[in-house]
Amino acid sequence: MNNEFDNFNIEEWEGDSLLIEDEDWPGLVKLRKQRAEKRPSDFFSQWSYGEALIFNKEFKQAIEFLATIHKKDPYYPDVNRSILEALDGLGKTENDFEWVEMPVILELNDKTKKLCKDFLKKKRKPISFLSLYEYLMIEFDYMKFQEEELFKYLKSDNSFEFSGNEEYLGDIDIKLLRK
Repeated sequence: MNNEFDNFNIEEWEGDSLLIEDEDWPGLVKLRKQRAEKRPSDFFSQWSYGEALIFNKEFKQAIEFLATIHKKDPYYPDVNRSILEALDGLGKTENDFEWVEMPVILELNDKTKKLCKDFLKKKRKPISFLSLYEYLMIEFDYMKFQEEELFKYLKSDNSFEFSGNEEYLGDIDIKLLRK
């Protein structure tokens, strides 16, 4: 029986995990570079190497490497996100990079609030806050904020009602108050 996992080493993640836990970024770069060289047509292995370069603060090299993947597949969200992280590490923005196609970037502003309201208008019952965040992640190539920042931003607006344990974002539900 042949399936897509036949050639996948299920224990491969352990090396990455140990190096990340020890913050051994040069070691992670070396490991992932070896994998990328072994699997030149595997976008995940290629992207993982680029991500390791970012962890190791080799931002320029990461951008150069990831740009080749981006040109082949401009809609690979991990690659787009990583390029933007590398640009940020260099103190630059997406406008400083000649994209094949511009990524769709979401910032924490009124546009984001409106998107959240529009999404929640369609919901009769409260939904998981993380479901709202996941919706935004799917719709945009890169978000310039984390879950906690979105939560605090929306919490300051009385258009939204939150319920659940606020110590853990996974336990929070959100709904749009009808006016």
